[in-house]
Amino acid sequence: MGDFVIYSRAKVDEQRQHAILKTLDAQGSNNPQILKTDSYNILIFKKSISPLANLIQNENGDFCASSGTFIYKGLTASEALEKFLNDFDPENYSPFGFMGIFSLIIKKAGRLYIVTDPLGGSKIFHNSDNSIFSSSFLAVAENTNSLTIDKQGVYEYAFQETTYGTTTPFNEINTLDSQCIFELTANDLKAQPKNIPIDFEPSSAPYDQLIEQHSELLNNQMSQIISAHGNNISTALSGGYDTRLLLSLLMKGGADPALYVYGADDSADVRVAKNIAAGEHLNLKHINKAEHPKPSPADYPATVKDNFYALDGYSGEGIFDFGANMATRRQRAKNDTLILNGGGGEIFRNFFYLPDRQYSVDDLINIFYSRYSRSFCTDEFSEKTYRKNLHEKIITALKLETDTMSRTQLEYAYPAFRLRYWTARDNNNNTRLGSFLTPFICYETITAALKLPLALKTHGKFQGDLINKISPALARYNSDYGYAFNEPVSRAKKLKNNLTIYRPAILRRYSYGVQHRAATLTLPPALDPEYIAPLFPTGPKYMNQYFNLLAIKDAALLGRVLTLEYLFGHLKI
Repeated sequence: MGDFVIYSRAKVDEQRQHAILKTLDAQGSNNPQILKTDSYNILIFKKSISPLANLIQNENGDFCASSGTFIYKGLTASEALEKFLNDFDPENYSPFGFMGIFSLIIKKAGRLYIVTDPLGGSKIFHNSDNSIFSSSFLAVAENTNSLTIDKQGVYEYAFQETTYGTTTPFNEINTLDSQCIFELTANDLKAQPKNIPIDFEPSSAPYDQLIEQHSELLNNQMSQIISAHGNNISTALSGGYDTRLLLSLLMKGGADPALYVYGADDSADVRVAKNIAAGEHLNLKHINKAEHPKPSPADYPATVKDNFYALDGYSGEGIFDFGANMATRRQRAKNDTLILNGGGGEIFRNFFYLPDRQYSVDDLINIFYSRYSRSFCTDEFSEKTYRKNLHEKIITALKLETDTMSRTQLEYAYPAFRLRYWTARDNNNNTRLGSFLTPFICYETITAALKLPLALKTHGKFQGDLINKISPALARYNSDYGYAFNEPVSRAKKLKNNLTIYRPAILRRYSYGVQHRAATLTLPPALDPEYIAPLFPTGPKYMNQYFNLLAIKDAALLGRVLTLEYLFGHLKI
């Protein structure tokens, strides 16, 4: 389904119930199916552009509803829901057999549960009195009184494009712990940890056997997807590894997907994609978002408002563009098309560009979560507090017992922290429209990739050979890395990679700040003062408390800061 809302009838009066419906309608979700339990009303919305069956009920009064994209044991839609409802036992949860990022609402034997995908990528927002639960952040935010700003949430989103753990930009709104199953009772919310076993011991299997095992796993998963959707599949083709691997799997499975590429005519992604399409006689649609019609400054507020609701208040890219982002998302969701996305494919590579040794949690923060400079923050920013909070969230997400991680445990930070909170946040915005799947974000795939020795993943060796195993024809084309995936990576490229891999963590901590200090702010057209000034006629009211806006030289960061300004102003904080 698209969105869902669960609210307590005892705590949410009729006026707020209507207000919740109004929020969802602004997001494109309307005409919900309404289910009732002893204490709760449950609103089940279909996807707004390409709906499919997302609710089943049986004669006992049990039901199962899905939000997101849900595949279970090779089944989709009603068949998947029926199978899962029959299998579901909260005392014996198993992470096997799922694909997709999703939430499930289950009533079984008179008890009401919420379960998310094994990774916990699907976000369920709730307010502090647990009166409203929803896949929509705005459904909760617009209908919760007396919101106050969460400083950690502000800085996490501004610096890292998302928030981590259960944090949002408001103290009174959180997400449910993604690592638990929840039971909703009349007066309580009971959490039970999921059983998600992770093996951090690298495999000793021969290289060819590992290639064969991963090829078989991915091909089997793709065959399930193709069996359910046939040729009604679309995916991007760019210059990198992940889209090439997806296309290889699709073509190996006999599918003929609709292909598209984003970018300017002379961009590397477009050049590589067009070369592959021409050589393999594939239909490829090239979309240059920069050519999307510009609204007038007078019409721009309506465009921003549409982005705001469609992207659920705050997205990684912010809400300021001329409408190309949502236009392309809506177009590709039409005609019941399944959109496949290669997000998560970096599990097959050395994502963090680090050598094989032990690391501390502080090392990880230095390496990857220090994209800020105190120069553009006000005194509200406490670097010590910010890092301490991130430190605790990483410990929790990775289930660490000490501050020290093995290299494989650090590798797990990519799916358990990066994918769970950054990549998956945007999935809700896509699955609200239609079917959207990131097939590499799958428990079986992630756990198998974690066992790959790091040396095999470094410089893209394993993923390149995996592509070549599945489709030698596609592997032979050049990539935007400067080489084809069926040839060894050059010594020059390895040397360049190693300059990053062996750079000390403490130096990587300050890389962003040094680059920012030397930068010159170049605003995209959608952030031009001619367009932005009418949105904030009296200037920024909220963000000046947290940032020295005139000191920001990073346009993407500025866009996120102004997104929060718009959010707080909209909600009249």
